[in-house]
Amino acid sequence: MQYKKAFAVIIFLIHIAFFLSFLFLTPFSLNIFFSFEIAFFSILLVIIASYLSYKKMIYSQARKYKINQNLFLFSLKKVKSLPKNIKFTILKDDLEFSIKNKMYFFVAFFNLLKIFAYVVLVAGFLFLHRQGILHIFGYLCGISSLLICIFIFIVYVRYESKKNY
Repeated sequence: MQYKKAFAVIIFLIHIAFFLSFLFLTPFSLNIFFSFEIAFFSILLVIIASYLSYKKMIYSQARKYKINQNLFLFSLKKVKSLPKNIKFTILKDDLEFSIKNKMYFFVAFFNLLKIFAYVVLVAGFLFLHRQGILHIFGYLCGISSLLICIFIFIVYVRYESKKNY
């Protein structure tokens, strides 16, 4: 990830801006503060866990393929003549996954770090609810502030990539 510093700055600025704008709408209380912060950091943990999971899956898939770099851009090959008798076979058009592929995609999506992140999200919600300090609007603002950070970061990365090319 090239833009780690930019991502951290965007998260910091949007987090502060959302919290300050939220405070202008409602008076300050610890219920609102705890709901906002627990939601924000638990969703941040989910996003980081998803990023690490997909990064690990991409690296494991990339190791399977060997990159052959030819020194020559163009190479001359002898053209072989086709045989006179050609036999065509009919293939199935539908894509059916084997049990091995299904298990691979299940394990790739549900790894322990992501499950732990979702458990933290649910545990934070239940903790706030059981203590009686859950503020639903604050919780939703905490979740949505990080999602807006992600969208702004995506726009920033696209803008930077178009600027460089």
